[in-house]
Amino acid sequence: MDKNKSFLTGLGTGCIATAMIMFVLFMGASVFARQMRWQGIDPNTKILEIYDFLNMFSIVPFDKEEMLENMYRGFLEGVGDPYTQYLDADALEAFHKRTEGAFVGIGVMISVEPDDPYITIASTVQGSPAEKAGLLPGDKITGVNGLDVAGRLREDVVGMISGPEGSSVTVSIFRPYENERFNVEIIRERVEVPTVFHEMHYTENGMVGYIRLDGFDRVTVGQFENALSALYSDGMNGLILDVRNNPGGLLCAVNEIADRLLPEGIITYTINAAGRRENFYSDADYLGLPLVLLVNGRSASASEVLSGAVRDTKAGTIVGTQTFGKGVVQNLLYLSDGTAIKLTVQTYHTPNGECIHGVGITPHVIVEMSDALSRRIGNLTLEEDIQLQAALEVMAGKF
Repeated sequence: MDKNKSFLTGLGTGCIATAMIMFVLFMGASVFARQMRWQGIDPNTKILEIYDFLNMFSIVPFDKEEMLENMYRGFLEGVGDPYTQYLDADALEAFHKRTEGAFVGIGVMISVEPDDPYITIASTVQGSPAEKAGLLPGDKITGVNGLDVAGRLREDVVGMISGPEGSSVTVSIFRPYENERFNVEIIRERVEVPTVFHEMHYTENGMVGYIRLDGFDRVTVGQFENALSALYSDGMNGLILDVRNNPGGLLCAVNEIADRLLPEGIITYTINAAGRRENFYSDADYLGLPLVLLVNGRSASASEVLSGAVRDTKAGTIVGTQTFGKGVVQNLLYLSDGTAIKLTVQTYHTPNGECIHGVGITPHVIVEMSDALSRRIGNLTLEEDIQLQAALEVMAGKF
């Protein structure tokens, strides 16, 4: 079994990993058209009829290419799944750059919330233009350069926000918890995404390592290993791993990290439309130290893969609030013209067989924290962060 095989899981986020499957558009389209004709419908004829009427009677100017792109988007929106998307060439490029962990943009991790026409900022990259501009987790992006983005897909909005380094973009924001709307002009920069932050907490009972994961990108595994090595060198006796506000990312990345934390066994497994099951395993070489996992309502997708595995293997204690509840997997399928579609093709399950989609993971120790504080994870003092305080108390009981 190849544990490096990638799948897209994500709020988000995200992503989550990519299975490179080539798909020939004209072959698929012809099969679909034949099936439609069997039902007495010829979609090609209907589109041509509509196009002829537009040419003859419409007083509104229109762009045929843009109409076709919107048609592809709308066709997939008809599935009714917020994670099934059409990616044009620009959106596809933006997606690849985002999952690589380095890109030119404003430096936000974004997520998709069902029944919400706008995408949500899940977190901002430390030191990024977005953080400097004061954008916060939970902010809704409602417009880009004066264009309303209601109903637009995640990767479309990412493509609109992206642009040449040093250029500016005006982002319209709605901040729900303050009922505030505002525009902010941001200069795009090259953003190297530091998805991992670590520090040591010196307690009466021992030295507790703390690692926060803001995403699961290609750069995350190496950054995690570096943080773990540094904490080991400093004499770490236990580890608090923080995936609060982490919208997900690459399944291959979370599996590699889980492999370092969990005993030998199943990390997660997926089931596709044909009922085929695929297992992802950890080996016998693992951390072996007391572990506490911090989660909240914005911990999604790959974060929940890790949470479910920690819970079911009894490898650690989970502290915080109920996680988001995204238990489905997307594959990226490439079309013949340089575009792609992202389809929901699998459910993923915890080692004990639970699919947490729409449910989430319930922590062992529930610690509520205000929404205003939760949005500032990573920028809180220890006195403000009551969930981290609770994690340290749980850790003290493990020594």
